[in-house]
Amino acid sequence: MKKLLLLITVLMSLGCSRLDMVVRWADLTATSRVDKYFDLSSDQEKELKKDLQKDITRLRKELLPEVAKSLRELEPEIKNGHMNPALLAKNFMLVQDYFKKGAGYFKATASKITAQLKRPQFDHFAEKVRADIEESRKDNDTPEKAQRTAFKRYRRSVEFWIGGISAKQQEELEDFLKRHPYPWDLQHKSREYSLKQFIDSSQNPESLQKFVADYYTDYETSRLPEFTEALNAHKHAFQIFLAEKFWKGLSPEQKENLQENLIARAEDLEQIAQRP
Repeated sequence: MKKLLLLITVLMSLGCSRLDMVVRWADLTATSRVDKYFDLSSDQEKELKKDLQKDITRLRKELLPEVAKSLRELEPEIKNGHMNPALLAKNFMLVQDYFKKGAGYFKATASKITAQLKRPQFDHFAEKVRADIEESRKDNDTPEKAQRTAFKRYRRSVEFWIGGISAKQQEELEDFLKRHPYPWDLQHKSREYSLKQFIDSSQNPESLQKFVADYYTDYETSRLPEFTEALNAHKHAFQIFLAEKFWKGLSPEQKENLQENLIARAEDLEQIAQRP
């Protein structure tokens, strides 16, 4: 069920036309992802799609305006030509808070569908997740490969807002990741830890519903504590890097791209939220 969180990521990171398309087809995307991991029956798929349509409509009308408001907080400073690195970094990281809040919109649906699952479906889920973990381990089994994966992720996020980055900015980002590597190993262990909790809870209906409800209220509670600590330290270091180094080196063209993208994304989200 964790793959439902990808919807929130997509809703807040795509451009106007694609964003509109994803909102319209998000229920199908989520259903197909859940089916991949749980091997749903035809009736389960139909019911899930119906429930997700309601969840996504609520998310669209209630959460997207909040995201747009956060983006618009930056508009006055950018229009006046001023750049507040700390405020930019804060809003850049604030998106993660919306992931948690967005997950709550799917809590009832997740509880409902998991209550309907049969033992073979839980086994299928465990097999798929373990395969994902193993694939990620292979993709990041050396420090060089692990840094490359993290670098691609960060560069993609940054370039979405400011356009291409310079050679110097690329070096700065690579240097940051050398000094503050992403905790891949702990992430893999944490996923195994979360999977074990989920599978163990599936033995008892009440335990299962509690696990799902807790997960969609605050998914960090299901993580390995060591991973949460390491990830929070990494995020904090990245926020400092953005505020004290990276944002200060933006070129005039990148600043213009940032202004245009922030305003455009806010307008996109507001318009989509207002649709029937």
